[in-house]
Amino acid sequence: MKFAVFLSGSLLLFLLSDWTESVDTVDIKTLARIINFFEQNYKRVDENGNPHQYAVAINVPKHQCQQNFKPTNFLTKENATKVRNAINNETNGLYIGRELIAAGRKKVAQRSYYKHSEYLLLNPVNKSPMTRLLNYRKKDSCSVFYTFYSPCVKSCLNATSNNNILGALRRWNRHGGIKAFVFKNIYVQDLDKDLQTEFLKIAAQVPLYRCPVENQCYACYGEQNDTIDARCLPQPSFLA
Repeated sequence: MKFAVFLSGSLLLFLLSDWTESVDTVDIKTLARIINFFEQNYKRVDENGNPHQYAVAINVPKHQCQQNFKPTNFLTKENATKVRNAINNETNGLYIGRELIAAGRKKVAQRSYYKHSEYLLLNPVNKSPMTRLLNYRKKDSCSVFYTFYSPCVKSCLNATSNNNILGALRRWNRHGGIKAFVFKNIYVQDLDKDLQTEFLKIAAQVPLYRCPVENQCYACYGEQNDTIDARCLPQPSFLA
């Protein structure tokens, strides 16, 4: 009987330690500093300084997403000018580095639409730049995906669209370490959509955050089909 109790206790200890590892989350202040770093180094702007959609993802050592880390010596293998030049070239719109990938948008030849930055980084699911990035560092890592505008409801979050990112999020869910899906602004065409429901599709797979202004981020929650935090949703004034 003692032997059985010992086994049960050991199993419980193992399960608890495994669960603890799986729920590690990014330090919210560190996340804000990382997003500021992205905005300062890779942000897409036109000749008048107007911002445009872009997305960035990193897979870095775990400690770089934990408390007190400051990105003063960060992503040193990635040249910021090369990143910006690559994502502003709409014939490709993509940069693939060792610890960082980034995308602007890509014009579809002989058509009147563009592939979105989220799609360019996350698809095709098993051969995407994001899959390659995650495979580079599988243990003790932190992966952060940042998009300037929230993923659009019409295609990115639409399971019936060929351009959705939902399968990629499910695959990312299986990756170990700290994870964070972050957006800054709500896509303007989605301000009147049911984003409470739509954002749950992201939060069900990876922790969702919003970093709307410099040095400020919020956890959106919703991991267990809970309510998305109101700070991650359109404010009533937008819908008036």
